[in-house]
Amino acid sequence: MIKQYIKQALRMIGENKLLSVISILGTALAICMIMVIVILYVVNTASFKPEVNRGRTCYITTVMSNGKDDNRRISYSSLGLPLVKECCYPLKGAEAVTAINMDRYRPLTASSMDGLKNRTSYISYTDTAFWKIFQFDFQQGGPFSPAAFTSGIRDAVISESVALALFGTDQVVGREMKLDFIVYNICGVVKDVSRFASKAWAEVWIPYTVRDDGGYQEGINGSYSCCVLLRPGVTREELRTEALRKVEEFNAKTRDVKADILHQPSTQIEEWIGGGSEFGANLFYLYVRYGIILFILLLVPALNLSGITLSRMRRRMAELGVRRAFGATQGTILWQVLSENMVLTLLGGLLGLAMSYGAMLLLRDWLLVTSLGKTGLSTGMFNGAVFIAAFLFCLVLNLFSAGLPAWRMSRLNITDSING
Repeated sequence: MIKQYIKQALRMIGENKLLSVISILGTALAICMIMVIVILYVVNTASFKPEVNRGRTCYITTVMSNGKDDNRRISYSSLGLPLVKECCYPLKGAEAVTAINMDRYRPLTASSMDGLKNRTSYISYTDTAFWKIFQFDFQQGGPFSPAAFTSGIRDAVISESVALALFGTDQVVGREMKLDFIVYNICGVVKDVSRFASKAWAEVWIPYTVRDDGGYQEGINGSYSCCVLLRPGVTREELRTEALRKVEEFNAKTRDVKADILHQPSTQIEEWIGGGSEFGANLFYLYVRYGIILFILLLVPALNLSGITLSRMRRRMAELGVRRAFGATQGTILWQVLSENMVLTLLGGLLGLAMSYGAMLLLRDWLLVTSLGKTGLSTGMFNGAVFIAAFLFCLVLNLFSAGLPAWRMSRLNITDSING
């Protein structure tokens, strides 16, 4: 019976090509747009390598320094290293805390020792806890050691692309390279990182102890941001309370200025939408905005399909009346209409999936741009669960939009149906 319905549905598609194409395209466009929007949301908020702990990670990325006497705003920037060491590293609610200094506006020149091969590379100055919070795929070697970090030894972890550009191979552990003419020893090589992993991303990672960076405004302001991995059972609010207490203790030691970490620590989603800003992150506004967009994207094709189904039912009123006259029940007719619509939804869903790939590929220069620049397109960005959820939601809406007209038509008097 089901096979017969499918054959009849395919035949009806062939007989009503224009309406069928409109139905399929309506579903495809809805799924395509939903996929693109949700994919962009997922890659900015969900956990993936190397940022596998996004759900347990909080961020302190900015600080405001104010005058102690007049509370006048003096500076607003990233954190100074003294503030990091006194307020972030000692947090008891943290399993690990890492400080990161990545100047996205001033890359360095990485070069081979003979100077024949060069590559402009982005550098991340960090610590040993960085490698505990983020999980990299090491092709060879490993991260710089705690001893190397403490001693300020010039060890470097480089990405696979940097290794290939300078040496033609990723098996380069133990060899030397130069960063702006300063020699570094390569201790590890990792797979390239997506720019969507904005905190972990770089092309070369070195200890921040190789440079002298005490910050300014009595150590409050500087160029560091902190990622805090929460201990199991510790909430963000508990961490914030402890962090504010540490900041108060720090401010008690300063002479003329005081630090304010604003609404931080921020969660991953808050950090994405501006948790480190002066005004904090408005999650309610974000969810309302996304909800309205998705609702409109689903409502338009649903109304479209409802009208198309009603038009199709009116053209088939005589046929449905004859079928009912020969014993077909309302349920049988309703199921036939829904099965036809399910075939259209399936075709539209597959087309929508293909269109979402095409949209991400063709519009990558606009969609796939982060604060770190352009990033590449990878199949890892396409979440099967997201597609299934969008497809099922469209299926429910389509069945609803088709079911109401079909239910109304199936309840008409047989004589009225035959007479049209």
